[in-house]
Amino acid sequence: MKKVGLKIAFLVSCILFLASQVYSQYPGYKTVADATAFRKKAQEYTKKTNSLESDFKQVKHLSMLTENSVSKGKFWFKKDNLLRWEYKEPVQYLIVLNNGNAYIKDNGKVKKFDMNSNRIFKQVNDLMLAAVKGDILESADYKITYLEGSDSFLAELSPLQKNMKEYVKNILIYFDKKDFSVLKFRMTEMSGDYTDVEFSNKKTNVSLESSIFTGN
Repeated sequence: MKKVGLKIAFLVSCILFLASQVYSQYPGYKTVADATAFRKKAQEYTKKTNSLESDFKQVKHLSMLTENSVSKGKFWFKKDNLLRWEYKEPVQYLIVLNNGNAYIKDNGKVKKFDMNSNRIFKQVNDLMLAAVKGDILESADYKITYLEGSDSFLAELSPLQKNMKEYVKNILIYFDKKDFSVLKFRMTEMSGDYTDVEFSNKKTNVSLESSIFTGN
């Protein structure tokens, strides 16, 4: 009987040790004590955010290159389904998502796409909108783990759908502890390559003209 007790104690200690090592890949973060409370706070922020204007910095890491590719630009969001990503440096490039349509402007030429005509394109569109709007925390398309650091929360999303799992390993979304707005997100591909997007100088509920969300 004593041996059985020792075996159980050893098993429990092993489980606790493994649990403590799970998030060693995210130094400074631990499991959120109350995930439900966190989701509620994040959703409260997004519900009262009707528009958003922000600067952004994008870092693209490719294993085949010795240096990361860095881009900077401006970002706009307006409820419900309007997004504009305007890259200003090192090159000018524009992506606009507008209620099921995508506009891409490159070298002065604008191309329009129907999001519903391409399943992967639509999923990326839905992902971007859901991340900004906070809906992604309720998505059944991802297994979500919630972590907490000193200044931010971290949601780790692992895709469950087969077509997304083929090229996306996980998505990390960092939330500011002060107001639960999105600070940064990282999308890591199955190859190990990743893209970071970090937001700064955020302005919420500003007046945005509809013309912003066109391909011009």
